[in-house]
Amino acid sequence: MWSWLLSFLRWVEEIILGPRGPKTPADGVPSEASLADVSFARNDVVEKTPPNDAVRPGHFISVVHKGRPYWALFRCPCGCGDVVSLPTHAPHNPRWRIEVSLEGRPTLHPSVWRTKGCLSHFWLSDGRVYWCEDTGVEPWRARPDIYARKL
Repeated sequence: MWSWLLSFLRWVEEIILGPRGPKTPADGVPSEASLADVSFARNDVVEKTPPNDAVRPGHFISVVHKGRPYWALFRCPCGCGDVVSLPTHAPHNPRWRIEVSLEGRPTLHPSVWRTKGCLSHFWLSDGRVYWCEDTGVEPWRARPDIYARKL
């Protein structure tokens, strides 16, 4: 009961205050030295979901059919080689929102926390990966207040 309520309150907080993404200096403009390297230089838009072997490292793919976003696919930036497939359409919950910068680089909201395999946890902002401190830890161990263990 309480984990559901806390999850709901965090969701409301994100809607009102925005995501808890990478931090920037007080002026809101990160210095060039503080920026991570670009991992995903562009957002490739396709109409059909490609097979996993067509998803190459460094490629970010948005599946958009008839103007509706459906999926985001990319290889995990940790190097494990797994394809990460994220829903970007209702009725999926959670679902991710993709924004594309003027340079064509993708940003994802909220963060990505893999619950299987490498357990990577990261933010993708302007094509750059920002790692979270709890990468490698199961979400239900790191944040039991939010996540219930999936059996």
